[in-house]
Amino acid sequence: MSNIDQVLETYKKLFESLSRQTVEEEFLQVFSSDVYFKDPFNAVRGLPHLQHIFQHMFATLLEPQFHIIDLAGNLHSGFLEWQFTFKLKEKGDSQLIQGVSKIEINPQGQVCSHIDYWDSGEYVYAKVPLLGRVIALINKRLSC
Repeated sequence: MSNIDQVLETYKKLFESLSRQTVEEEFLQVFSSDVYFKDPFNAVRGLPHLQHIFQHMFATLLEPQFHIIDLAGNLHSGFLEWQFTFKLKEKGDSQLIQGVSKIEINPQGQVCSHIDYWDSGEYVYAKVPLLGRVIALINKRLSC
């Protein structure tokens, strides 16, 4: 049985060296077969579905890279604060998303739940030309 601190360190190393190969191979050791994964755009159960999400990331984004800023855990759950950088096109600017992931482990020390928390409005929707102006207007009206 692994403790949460060991799992968080393994998780940090996995995500900071993430590649198509680690998604296929190392995910098998880290995640339970029935893992639950949720982010602002996906909610899936099962390792093959999780692997598909990350393979899609590698197919659609250039130079995707996670950097784990901080981590903390207690008993069977933990949190990772991260930055995710990527490019949308070859000569495009680097994009940045900051967020937090909550993970839970099962008695075998495998990650059985991974839920991402990040602001899709700030990092995605606000960058869509027409939609971005509408969001800026709403934010202006709601601010003090």
